[in-house]
Amino acid sequence: MVDFDNEATIGTPAADVERISILQRRYDLFEALEDYKKKRLGGAGVSLSIVRARLFSLFLELQAMLKRRWNKKEYTDLLYRCLESDTEEEILNIIFTLNEELDSIRLTRIDMKKVYDSSKVEAENKAQGF
Repeated sequence: MVDFDNEATIGTPAADVERISILQRRYDLFEALEDYKKKRLGGAGVSLSIVRARLFSLFLELQAMLKRRWNKKEYTDLLYRCLESDTEEEILNIIFTLNEELDSIRLTRIDMKKVYDSSKVEAENKAQGF
């Protein structure tokens, strides 16, 4: 969790603090989902309420970005799905959607290294003017 009382936070760019906050919300959601799955698979009757609440918190963190990047129908559809989803399958689909969006903005992408195709060396050399 971001410690806003820490002196080091003052010198940290706001965008970096926001990125950390988004990642923390995502982590909290995964923790709640893991706890839900663990209890459910153990045979306990559990509610999705904590998972739903944490999903909505993550949505709120991403809300302005999603509204800016998506068309109105996509954004509104996801908003209502976040508010009304009450099944595990619906919630997982929303999580997948948000994960893909976080990957597309390179916040959660870990495979950033460009794959080099050595069979196309000459074509690349010509394209670069060599």
